Amino acid sequence: MLLGILRALGGERDAGLGVLDRLAVQHASCPQVAGALFFVQRHGQPGPSADLSDRFCDSPFVKFETLMDGAVAPCCSIWTQQRLGHLDGQSFAQIWNSEAAQAMRASILDGSYRYCNKQRCSFIIDDVLPKRDAITDPDLRTIIDDTVTDLAKGPRWLFLAHDVTCNLACPSCRGGIEVADADQERRFEIIERDVFGPLLNAEGEVLISVSGQGDPWSSPHYRSILRYMSDHHLDARLDLHTNALLMNEGRWAQYPGLERYQPTVNVSIDSCTPWVYATVRRPGNWAKLLPNLHFIAAKRARGDFREFHINATIQLDNFHEMPALVDLAEALGTDSVRLYMMQNTGGHLEQDFEHMNIGSASHPLHLVFLETLRDERLGRGIAHLYDVANWRTRSFAQTLPSDSLPANYSLLDLHEAIREAHGMEERVVALCAAGRTRFRKDLDLLLIEANALNTLGFSAQAQYRLNERTALGGEAITLPHH
Repeated sequence: MLLGILRALGGERDAGLGVLDRLAVQHASCPQVAGALFFVQRHGQPGPSADLSDRFCDSPFVKFETLMDGAVAPCCSIWTQQRLGHLDGQSFAQIWNSEAAQAMRASILDGSYRYCNKQRCSFIIDDVLPKRDAITDPDLRTIIDDTVTDLAKGPRWLFLAHDVTCNLACPSCRGGIEVADADQERRFEIIERDVFGPLLNAEGEVLISVSGQGDPWSSPHYRSILRYMSDHHLDARLDLHTNALLMNEGRWAQYPGLERYQPTVNVSIDSCTPWVYATVRRPGNWAKLLPNLHFIAAKRARGDFREFHINATIQLDNFHEMPALVDLAEALGTDSVRLYMMQNTGGHLEQDFEHMNIGSASHPLHLVFLETLRDERLGRGIAHLYDVANWRTRSFAQTLPSDSLPANYSLLDLHEAIREAHGMEERVVALCAAGRTRFRKDLDLLLIEANALNTLGFSAQAQYRLNERTALGGEAITLPHH
């Protein structure tokens, strides 16, 4: 890490960044590596500074995020590895003002942000953390001015992600269908009674987010909390995170009281075509999902829902659909489409992560990924790129195959460049991907790209392009398996 920093500051910026990039792939959760890369990327460059000492993040002072292992985090669990305590064996008060909680808060107040992964936190990446001098909220103002880490008031945001029960087994998340057993359900009943009950009925408005793991409509535990909210008038707001396969008009009608909270609905879809959806959202069914998306969109259009967002975790199988996800978001009238890079969280992901991690510079299709990121649709206001933004920035800073083409190249120019790249299949795929940002429905490009992918050994990804070609009116084609 020190070598990377020294090389970058010593005049070899690209070489230093390369060292740190490789470390970031190997140690994706390490805040020190992320901080070094963040510093080098911003040092001496126009734009936002790497110095966060004049900024303020309120998350550790307002948020209580539960995780699937029973731990409690101060914000998004992939933005920091710091944990405040545990739901089992600790009271809410012991967790909320634990030594770890106060250390996290101190890192914000001293400006170091030493527990934060600066390559993942979207507020840091997008440079939208507010100036601490601009904070006017009375409670937060006192915290800043008096350097308060032991809080008298409870959280304003309860984010639930401790029950993994779900009707899907998405490869980016888990290795199979997971359902809480009887012992876990009894444990959840105790947690709901002893930890969440007091929070739900505490004085002051609280935002309740359900669920960061699993699906709220699949989980009896989460449905119990939603039932309680439906049947009682709480001083609360509701933020639903769901795959939406079970969130249809009939299910929603069973919880009529939830509408009083004007919920925000976040739907994880990871794809916008039936053939990719079947792979990345197993065993989901696109035909079942689509009417539910339109149901949610209609509720949002009428103002029954405060916001509507769709989300996607980006990896090998779906990176080519990023621009089309923007199109879908606009067609549905969502407030945003949110894109996140797939993270190596270990477990079932360990074996295939290198193959799936399209963000790695060593991946055979990394240049294809960068070409796709140049699509103008990903620069629209509706597209929130989070950590994907790092790679989009690099896509414009790096020389890519399409840069050999004239500024306003024609389809003829593109096909000539593809012919010249014959035998260099990675370059062929990259040129096709670049061309399809401009010539979006060209059947020949899809066929050429599919053939090149198949030659490279990416037969499943080749089939996705052929399916898209067929959907656009092309004849069905079968490629030989490599």
